[in-house]
Amino acid sequence: MNKPLPCYLHYSLALLWLWSGLQPALSAPEQSLELLARVGFQTAWQMPVFALSSALDVAFGIGCFTALRHRSWFWLAQWATVAGYSVIVAATLPEMWTHPFAPLVKNVPVMALMFWLFRQTAKPNRP
Repeated sequence: MNKPLPCYLHYSLALLWLWSGLQPALSAPEQSLELLARVGFQTAWQMPVFALSSALDVAFGIGCFTALRHRSWFWLAQWATVAGYSVIVAATLPEMWTHPFAPLVKNVPVMALMFWLFRQTAKPNRP
């Protein structure tokens, strides 16, 4: 018999996504745009990319509270997003590897959890 997934796994990722999408927009837009410039986005693209990434993060956060959490593609999409963010940051801002708060290193266990949730939701239900 399959046990239901513990809700705290979904809720913790929901909190992470919601915070990641809302906090920069509400309290650090200038710093966020500066980071996008350092990553290589031209001025005309910085605000659209910032808005889109914030909206995507919020959408993932909200999705963690919905039936989407039972879909394997939902966790795979989150995993791919974190992987993409991480690759871009690692390639263009390598100092983030040695940052005292370890923003890139923290993505490793987050991605592991997302992959585990992907695998759990991809399993066929067996009696």
